[in-house]
Parts: sequence; structure tokens; C-alpha cells
Amino acid sequence: MIKYIFRKVFQRAQIVRGHVNNNDRYGALIRSWGHIFSNHLSGDYVEFGVYQGSSVKLSMDAYKEFSLWLKDQHHSKEKWRIDVAKSSPLNRLPTFHCLDTFSGMPENNEQNYIFKKGTFHGELEQVKKYLAKHNSQGINIEYYKGLFKDTGQALKDKLGDRKIAIANIDCDLLSSTKDSLDAIHGHLQVGSILLFDDYNSFNANRQKGQRKAFDNFQKTSSFVFEPLFSYFFTGMAFVAVDNN
Repeated sequence: MIKYIFRKVFQRAQIVRGHVNNNDRYGALIRSWGHIFSNHLSGDYVEFGVYQGSSVKLSMDAYKEFSLWLKDQHHSKEKWRIDVAKSSPLNRLPTFHCLDTFSGMPENNEQNYIFKKGTFHGELEQVKKYLAKHNSQGINIEYYKGLFKDTGQALKDKLGDRKIAIANIDCDLLSSTKDSLDAIHGHLQVGSILLFDDYNSFNANRQKGQRKAFDNFQKTSSFVFEPLFSYFFTGMAFVAVDNN
């Protein structure tokens, strides 16, 4: 019986079973990090609209599952798997970048009572404590407090020449989404994942919110973006597939 249990535990370590089929935010992050690890794509994680830190925590959990899987591959019986795992750029921890006003939704004229000024209020110090408590891998977490149009340059400076693996754009508003995309466009790469948590808010109206901001962004971007999957109630994931 004990041998059976250990065998089951070992077998689980060989593959990330995750929540691939869960239609929630954790499922979306598992699928996103699965894409990153399957392609051994190096890059940081950026989140706009951190609120109380729950989705950043879920992203760290998803990342941890795959990083443990990668470490396990170092002990594979197949040499090629060992070679791939040891040479993967994902052996190095990414930086997680957390951007929010940390004072709730900013003043806006988008006429949606859910997103009115002051909703989704989160305290920076409480978020820091919460994420530190759940950061078992010692991931470097950077915080940027303020409007995205004001903190976007600080994010660019901190990223330097590093690219973005996943951008979780959970900021609801057209203006905030536009500022988010403006901040990250120079750090995207083929394979980058963009998660829009409120893509289908405003009744999926293409003239409002994240849909309009992303439509406008794509008109001038050097990348082509393909939809990957929908998630939760209003979310949509895209992948950058071309830069020609």
C-alpha cells in the first residue's frame, strides 16, 4: 500500500495535472504558464489591476507547479529530457510586476456602476504581506502604485531588456487598458500571452472597455494576436504569433 502511494505521488510529479479544464482564473493561468513552459519561453509576469493580490497569488501557484515539474525533468530516465530541462531559461525565476492605484478605480467617464471611482480598492501594504506569505519560491515582486499612465515608464525601466511572458490586464476600463498596452508593447515577444479579464464586459460592446482598447492597439502593433481561449465570465486570452 505504501509503495502504491509513493508510486502515485511520483507519477503526479511527472506531469502537471493542474486545472487545465477549469473555466476560472486559475485555469486560465495554468493554461498560460503551460504554454510558457511547453515552449521554454523566458519572460516576466506583469499584472495590471492587482486589487487585493488574489490573482497574483494564483499565478505564483501555477508557476510553482510547472517549475517543480521542470526540476523533476532533471532526473528523467531519458537523457534528452534532462538536457532540455537543464538548458531551459525557465530555471531562472521571473520577476512579477504588480501595478495598481491601490486606492480603487480612478475617475472615469465609462458610465458603468461596477467600475465607478473607488471600487476594487486594495491596500498596498496588505497586498505585500499577503503575497509575501504565499511566495514560497522567493520570486522577486515589484510594486508600482499609481495610475498606469504615470507608472508605465517605471515598469519599462525595471524591465530593461527583458521580455514579458504573461501580461494579465485586469483593469476593466478603456483608458486603463490603453495605458497598460502602451507600457508593455516594447516588451512583448512572439509567444507572449495577454489575458484580458474583462474583455467581454460592457455587454461585449466593441466601442467600450477592453475590447475597444485592444482593437485600437492591434491596428498599430507589429504583432498579430490570435485568441487562445475564453475563461471565467468575461475573460479572453490572446497569444502574440507574428512580428512581421
